[in-house]
This record gives sequence, C-alpha cells and structure tokens, in this order.
Amino acid sequence: MSKSVAFFVLILAIFSGLVASAAMLKYVRTHAQANELSAVPPVPVVVAASEIAAGTMIESQHIQFVQRSSETIPAGAISAASEAVGRTAKVTLYPGEVLMNHRLTPQGGSGGLPTLIPEGYRAITLRVDDTISVAGFVHPGDHVDVLTTVDLPDMDGESATKAILQNVKVIATGQEIERSDENKPKTVSTVTVLTTLEQAERLTLATIAGTIRLVLRNHADHQQSYTPGITLSGLIPQSRRESSQPEPSTGIAVPPPRPVRTVQVYRGGEKSEVTFPR
Repeated sequence: MSKSVAFFVLILAIFSGLVASAAMLKYVRTHAQANELSAVPPVPVVVAASEIAAGTMIESQHIQFVQRSSETIPAGAISAASEAVGRTAKVTLYPGEVLMNHRLTPQGGSGGLPTLIPEGYRAITLRVDDTISVAGFVHPGDHVDVLTTVDLPDMDGESATKAILQNVKVIATGQEIERSDENKPKTVSTVTVLTTLEQAERLTLATIAGTIRLVLRNHADHQQSYTPGITLSGLIPQSRRESSQPEPSTGIAVPPPRPVRTVQVYRGGEKSEVTFPR
C-alpha cells in the first residue's frame, strides 16, 4: 500500500468518527430534553364524573379530579372543586370531559332553567302523554312542530287541524305529580319548549281551545313550511253537510190542488161562505 492511499484511509476514518460522534451527541441531547419534559409533574383538573344535563346545578358527586400534564389542559379549565360546585351547566357535559368556565354559568348566579333561555325568548311547559310527545321520544335539544285541533263553532261542528308553531326547540322534559279524579296521585309528563312571547300566547290559547300534538323533526331540518290546515270535510268529503240539498224524493206524485169557488150567503143579519169545487 502506498503512503498516499494510507493517508486517505486515515483521513476517511477520522471523518467518519467525527460524524458518528456528532450524531451520538445529538441523540443524547434529544433524549435528555424528552426526559426533562416527561419529568414535569402533572396537575389536577376537574372533569365530569357522570353525564351532567344542561340546566343542572353541579354538586360534589358530579365531578372528580384527574392528573394531566399542564400542556394538555386547555385554557379556562377548572382545577378546584370550589370553582365548579354551585354553578349550572349551560350545555350537557359528558363523563371525563374537562369542566370549562365558559360552559358553566357565572359563580353566584341563580342557575337553573333560566340560564338556558336566550334573551328575547320564553320557556313554556306543556303537559303531554305518550301520544302527544311522540311516544316519549322527545328529548332536550330536539326540535318539534306544534299542531292544534279545534272545533269551529260557526261551521256546524266542523273540526280543523293546523300547524301553529314550527321548529320549536325542546329545552327540558320531566314529570310532575297531580291528583286524579279519585284523589289519587298520578304522574304527568311535561315538555318545556322555547318560544317567543307571541308564540307562547298562541300555544296557550291552543291548549285551552283544543288539543295539541308535537311532531318530531330531524336535527338537520330547520325549514319552515306553509300549510293551509285541514278540515274534516276536506279530509273526508262525504262528511260535508249541504244545507241547500233538496230532500230525497219518495217517488209518489202529489196532485195539484183542485180549483174551488166561494159563495157568500146572507141569512138575516148573518153572513157565511160556502165553497164549491169547480
């Protein structure tokens, strides 16, 4: 081997060693930084222990603490029980979800159902049964149409059905206890919907003047549709009563009246009339 070749091999070996040393140093530094990050102690954060329905005032049994890295905790997260207990959930919270300040009512607020009512709206509660409430499938967050059926007193007992409200949001469902005719307690289901004041007036009148029915909508369907309503005679034309319809004929001809002649007869001071057929 010549001296030039030996010198080239030596230079190549030195260069390779330097490259390997630099790569090893970079790996060691990166590994050390990762260990430093993983060595950051986790911090406690408050999460929902179970599902918390919107409008529910949070109590101690509704929450629990978990340990998480500070880098994974979003801004506005609640880290102390005192910051959550007594406040009301604005939206439904699910198990394991981190409690956030903007998803709860302000501390010291009254809470309850009023927190779910936007400005300019009203909440009105309806007593319903399984038929009215779509067999119990109506839940908070659903949207419904409201139909009413009334009797029309000026139309000889005619009945009519009309959609009076559309795309109304349900914000609560529940049950209440009332006394039956036999003075026994019975459970009555209720549905609370969100309306404007004018819609609340219409809905109140509909519940007094007739019967109502809730029609469940698809979550993605918010279209308003106009319908003229339907009457019983429009649904079943045979039920229409024609007041001007002539009475059915019996098939027997009625002869016209025969002409007569009347003669006046005087007997003394008395006057009488005698009728003779012509």
